[in-house]
Amino acid sequence: MGELSVTEKRHVLEHVFNQYDTSRTGELTPVQLQMLHGDLRIGGISMPQVQASLAYTCATDMCSETELYNALQEMDRRYFLIQDLRWEFSMLDRTQTDLITEEQARWLVQTVHGRYFSKRTWEEFLLRRAVPGSGVSFAEIEVLLCDIPSRLKLEKENKDDDREKEERLRRQREMEEEAEKQRQRLKKEKEEQRRKKDENKKKEDDERRKRELEDDERKKREEEDRRRREEEEEAKRLKELEEEEERRRKEEDEKYKDVEKVKEEEERKEKETEDELNRLKKRREQENDEKKRKQLEEEEAKMSKLYIEHRNKRVRYQLKVAIKSRDKFKLEYSVTEFKKYNLEDTDMDLQKAQRLIKEFTAKENLKRAMTKREIEELEQAMSFVKKNGFEAQLAGDMQEANQLLSRLKRLERIRHEILELKQSTVAEIRSYSKPPLVVHTVMTVTLLILGHKEKDTKDWKAVQALVGKTGKESLKRQCVQTEAAKIPLATAKRAKTLLDKFELDEVRDVSAGAATFYVWAITMIEEALDVQK
Repeated sequence: MGELSVTEKRHVLEHVFNQYDTSRTGELTPVQLQMLHGDLRIGGISMPQVQASLAYTCATDMCSETELYNALQEMDRRYFLIQDLRWEFSMLDRTQTDLITEEQARWLVQTVHGRYFSKRTWEEFLLRRAVPGSGVSFAEIEVLLCDIPSRLKLEKENKDDDREKEERLRRQREMEEEAEKQRQRLKKEKEEQRRKKDENKKKEDDERRKRELEDDERKKREEEDRRRREEEEEAKRLKELEEEEERRRKEEDEKYKDVEKVKEEEERKEKETEDELNRLKKRREQENDEKKRKQLEEEEAKMSKLYIEHRNKRVRYQLKVAIKSRDKFKLEYSVTEFKKYNLEDTDMDLQKAQRLIKEFTAKENLKRAMTKREIEELEQAMSFVKKNGFEAQLAGDMQEANQLLSRLKRLERIRHEILELKQSTVAEIRSYSKPPLVVHTVMTVTLLILGHKEKDTKDWKAVQALVGKTGKESLKRQCVQTEAAKIPLATAKRAKTLLDKFELDEVRDVSAGAATFYVWAITMIEEALDVQK
């Protein structure tokens, strides 16, 4: 057989991907990817190796269909490389304890990496070890062995080291120069001129920043007003649809007013004819006279025809009763029986029932998406309702979903605004020696939501220290990563009590930075309280 064409290869990959993507998310988890590779190669590779392969070939920690081929190629490279490296490791493990010394491990890594061996990477590995100096297992270094760094990476590390040395020398020179400057101070008149110039520049910068912030706030208010008007119009439209649907249901209830009685009557007749049919059948089987038997067969045929008529009528009215009750189980059962006897849908009841079942499915999907509170899934559920024309029937649910979607999008926007917040704005909040009450309160509430105790925020210096943190513990990053569902109810209520004393405009007039944290805190509180409901 020849090599597969591009199209054939794509079809094979698609088929394999769908086999393991059991949840139909469009992505394979590391565990699913490990299972897939393990089915291809005996023994497969370890989870850390799978994760390293994902990091090397995929955009996220999950694998999409388009990334599958490259991911499998990388996993294969590591798989076959490990076979050779295990043998090398066993040659060093002379005591047969599955462990080698750190010196031996370094030699092995350096041998494998050759001239691309990175001292920095090795030192980072040693720092991460749970018990420094202890024996090194193969599992502990297998990923490091397979992650052979490139020449560019090594050059970059060397350049970084050179830059750091240069930076240290530069800072040292600057300190010496600054000390010299301090000893050789300029005359008082020049210093005064410089001071005035700096003050004027600062004043101009402050005014420019103020104008920019005012423009940003104006645009935000206009956007909020526009969204609010759209939400109000949508709520009004859904309310009208709900009222119209209510009138339609009343008319339909009137139409199906006596269906239960007809159904019960037909059930009774069906039972009677069935009993009579069984009686005639028994008599025919016991009758020896040919003439009488033929007569009984004719009576049995007539009774069978009458039984079918009553049964079919009972099935039709049973479906009408299910439609009137709006019970999904009854509808599904009645639809199944209606189809079983292949009845003609003269009253369009089958079509109504199937549409009702689809409506209930849409409602369940919408409720599930609202519970999960994920924007994409909620939008898909709402789109399904609109696409299938269930807005009138599910108007109340759609209105609630619209409100939730609006709040979730607002929270997403605010998180983005927090992330884009300039460091100078955060520094402005931190620069207060005696902050206005509104600023102190807003930052207290922000830290409360992030998990700090209220007593720890009474002292402004403590707040300044927390606001000034950088990196993973920075205020902006913590705000973006905090989930409303994990905020304790008591904390949300206390935070709401503190912020109820102030309005957004009042906060904005004092500090634009504090206003951003105010909006974030208000939105997080609302979402936390709603989740608790």
